[in-house]
Amino acid sequence: MSALAATLAGGASATLLILGVRRMAAAAGHRGGTSARRPGPIARRPGGARLAARLARAGLPLGADAAVALCAVTTLAAAALAYGVLRTPLAAPLGGAAVLAGAAAFLGTADRRHLARLETQLPGVAQQLSAALGAGLSLRQALARAARDAPEPVRGELARCVAALELGGRIDEVLDALAERVPARELRIMTTAILVQRRTGGNLALALGRLSERLEQRSQLARELRGATAQARMTAWLVAALPLAGGALTELASPGTLARDLGQGPGPALLAASATLYAAGVVLIRRVGRVEP
Repeated sequence: MSALAATLAGGASATLLILGVRRMAAAAGHRGGTSARRPGPIARRPGGARLAARLARAGLPLGADAAVALCAVTTLAAAALAYGVLRTPLAAPLGGAAVLAGAAAFLGTADRRHLARLETQLPGVAQQLSAALGAGLSLRQALARAARDAPEPVRGELARCVAALELGGRIDEVLDALAERVPARELRIMTTAILVQRRTGGNLALALGRLSERLEQRSQLARELRGATAQARMTAWLVAALPLAGGALTELASPGTLARDLGQGPGPALLAASATLYAAGVVLIRRVGRVEP
């Protein structure tokens, strides 16, 4: 089997593995119903808990243990494929590192997209809370109404707060837990404003109304900045895709070229240097294009 055929077979195997794990996780969730599943050894650790929270925000039906196992399997598969194509030991760690970097980038992008959706909904939530408080409802009742009327994903987070309050939780503790669970800056601003107003006194309904206007202005500015930096983000993806596409076309046109050129002589050193510069360029371009209001 040629190197190109091995690469295609490995890619198909990894894709089938990912789809199979997703289907098994979804099936396990349906069988388990609403009962809580016991977390695995990785999920019980602080780092595993943070990873599980990010996976949940990203909408991936995987726990921390399943995600780590999937990354380990695909990393080993990528390392074996890279070695089989390039025929140099240096290709194995580079292939594994590429899979890990891709997984981290995918998870980070999905997480940021979820937080961005939530942040765009916060002005409406603040306005709903302000109107409910102005109508004479308590803060607990206002949160329950907002959890019922708000869209996803903010509805799910507010529903968790309401459930914690119904179980006897304090407002301060529940809001602090919400801000810690969802690392959105606008949410931290809103929860801090509520807590300060509760502790120092004042018109909370008026404060939330004004905060809603400020959050809407920040959301509008963020949308404008994302539009202004769209070209830089597209450039980052093109820079990341061009070397890979070029290598794939070269191997397709002349199988064994990459192994002959990069697997002997100065090839491994050139491969390491180019991979380092490649990764640095992608990171720098993405960082330049990421502008926060």
